[in-house]
Amino acid sequence: MLALDLSKRNHMLPTAHDPHVLLPATPHEAEPVRAQMEKLLHSTHFRNSRRYPTLLRYIVEETLEGRGPHLKERTLGVEVFGRAPDYDTASDPIVRVTVAEIRKRIAQYYHEEAHASEMRIELTPGSYIPEFLPGREAEETARLEEKPAAEITALPLVPSAPEVTVPASRKLRWWIVGLVAAVLLCAGGAFAWQMMRPTPIDVLWQPVFAANGPITFCLPMSVRKNGHGTANTTQEAIAHALDLADTRLPASGTFFDHQLLGENVVYSDVLAMMKLESVVERQHRQVRVRLNLGTTLNDLREGPVIFLGGLDNQWTLQLLEPLRFRFAGSDADLYYIRDATSPASRQWSVRLHDKMTIVNRDYALVARVHSEALGQVVMVAAGIGMSGTAAAGEFLASPESMRELQRQLGPASKDHDFEVVLQTDVVNGIAGAAKIVALDVR
Repeated sequence: MLALDLSKRNHMLPTAHDPHVLLPATPHEAEPVRAQMEKLLHSTHFRNSRRYPTLLRYIVEETLEGRGPHLKERTLGVEVFGRAPDYDTASDPIVRVTVAEIRKRIAQYYHEEAHASEMRIELTPGSYIPEFLPGREAEETARLEEKPAAEITALPLVPSAPEVTVPASRKLRWWIVGLVAAVLLCAGGAFAWQMMRPTPIDVLWQPVFAANGPITFCLPMSVRKNGHGTANTTQEAIAHALDLADTRLPASGTFFDHQLLGENVVYSDVLAMMKLESVVERQHRQVRVRLNLGTTLNDLREGPVIFLGGLDNQWTLQLLEPLRFRFAGSDADLYYIRDATSPASRQWSVRLHDKMTIVNRDYALVARVHSEALGQVVMVAAGIGMSGTAAAGEFLASPESMRELQRQLGPASKDHDFEVVLQTDVVNGIAGAAKIVALDVR
């Protein structure tokens, strides 16, 4: 592989004083940088997106062509995202949000041991100019080569000690002591390794919590109009959910009016959130709860998001719309989880207007999805009925369930998008443990 000259300085970069920053001084030397960029863009962290590869490719190519100092937020907004030259960067943070996500995905890529020795393309905070650095092994070699000879000293000579004869009984005693110490050391090391080893819950949730900012639970409101609305498609269900916003009273309404209107959350959604709090609390991050109808896209871009509820949460419906599994149906007939590979099937369905004592089974979706609209990975826990949502929340917080999900996902558990269809037995509205009945990985 062609190695770049580590003695060169990248005069185009703000870190020109760093002797480890590589300078593609000629078109020939720029090829390894382009090859490394293609590796990044074809990895699972970038290949399912359009926006992130487009911006990363643009800033790398501009830097290689010597135009790095001209990479500013407004320039990128105009040249890459087609914004007007005078657009308001404060109200339209698309460049900042996209660069932050690119930076996060690059970090995830190089965090994998398989890529540790590769050339690194990095974006330092506060700059839109990429830096090109050697991999860990090349960097270590460069440091050793730069070390002054005076710092490399020979080991002191130790005079030979006189030979001492040790009795056989003492040798045996010391041998036993050494063996016991070795066993204890190995046991302690194994225990420490087990304590430091990521759990299945850590692995499956890590991509979600990789984003900075507050962790948001987005719950649906229990607002209902008089009568029963119908929705023959998911798009109609989304429209129906959004239409519920019109039923809310203006700020001039009395407290009693709002209470009668039912601007509250469903008990099962709260149960699901309480289960997931056991996962979230280990992040030691700010946590906030938002209602779906009062939440904006900008609110959801500020940090990790967990969507709860399905049919009455338009954010969940919109997120699942292009995926294999999503909610469908109507009040007049039944609601079900639609499989795009078998759209006529209704095997995972619930009649929500049946009496609670009759419904003995519910279904739910849990999903981890890279959302381009939000610029991060989100988690979903949503049931057809209220018991399904409660079961989905418990599933995502259960070490046993996450271990089984990790087993079925295999290597994809680290960073791939996935959807899981869950089935749970129900007794008087109370859900039992959920089990996986279908799985899709992207």
